[in-house]
Amino acid sequence: MSGAGPGAIVALLTHARQVPAAERDRFAARLRTRLGGTPLMLETCHRVEGYVVCLDRDARMELATTVPSGGRALTGEPAVRHAVAVAVGRDSIVVGEDQILHQLRESVDAAARAGGFDPVLARLFALALRAGRRARSWRQGPPRSLADVAVSAVERRCGAIRGRDVLVVGAGRMGHLAARAAASAGASVSIANRSADGAQTIAVTIGARVVPFDPGDRAGSFAGVIVALSGPWPITARTVESLRGSRAIVVDLSVPAAVPEPAVAAIGQRFVSADALALTDPGELPASSLARLDALVDSTATEFLVWLAGRDRRAAAEALIRRADDEREAELAALWRRLPDLEPEARDAIEGMTRHLTKRLLREPLERLGRDADGRDEQAIRDIFAL
Repeated sequence: MSGAGPGAIVALLTHARQVPAAERDRFAARLRTRLGGTPLMLETCHRVEGYVVCLDRDARMELATTVPSGGRALTGEPAVRHAVAVAVGRDSIVVGEDQILHQLRESVDAAARAGGFDPVLARLFALALRAGRRARSWRQGPPRSLADVAVSAVERRCGAIRGRDVLVVGAGRMGHLAARAAASAGASVSIANRSADGAQTIAVTIGARVVPFDPGDRAGSFAGVIVALSGPWPITARTVESLRGSRAIVVDLSVPAAVPEPAVAAIGQRFVSADALALTDPGELPASSLARLDALVDSTATEFLVWLAGRDRRAAAEALIRRADDEREAELAALWRRLPDLEPEARDAIEGMTRHLTKRLLREPLERLGRDADGRDEQAIRDIFAL
């Protein structure tokens, strides 16, 4: 793709900090139908983002209208910097957390499998993922995740959970992290899952107990309940009433929410949604660590922009040479038709002269492209020669 400068990269962004989950779901559905080209979509529990290379300015403006109130549409360098910041974990609720890097890698792989993944986006996210891996290599101490934030949310509302009972609902990746985080905080952990085998696997690794997926009267005995499911939590009225009469803090990490509406209403202010969790302050890294991450974002974005500028200059130069050769060959073909009896030696001499003349005429614009630092000469040459 020629002419895909930084201004052609569009990032359409929503986050739980500003856009509620239901609106993010609707936005994701719009993106799937509205994004042209070969986009990359990133969907996590707290964000929905779409990245695309769009050359047409009017089309870029039209894409921006798909973003709901509170979302953002970035183009050019800000879009590039945001993509890198996401990869290094600078934009995460838990700065530097591992889950976003894993999710971004999965999104890149999915775009590549879909076929025709735009090479500009492929290069951007290859560099972003590399920066993400480098940022994680700097980490000291155990990694923190959203599960740690969930445990902190429980403790802020009910006090330390050491020696107290905590229920984790779900045995997937986040459920496993939540169980480990609660166990590390000293809680006595119980696991509930659709599949008892999945719950048992986690229970064995951390010394937890397995309880029924719908815990019934026992639900109210827990100091905290952390729900991490990929679908709804089908609990009975008995469980809802047990939670209503208890002091349990219920944190639902699931998006869409897994805890049913009647239970949310019964729990009241003791319920913490995934979106509400996004607004909490989990504690920041030291200023020196944040500055190091910011410097990594800067250097990676600059590396990509330099690559892109060189790519566009080379593409413009190649297009200019092709255009000149096409015009030269068309004129020679017309000349041969007018002079069918021209001697081969004369034809060779004329062809050599036209090639030499073409090179002389192209020398200055090609040299300007080689020196072009801000893309202005490239755009001027594209406009003049209709490339």
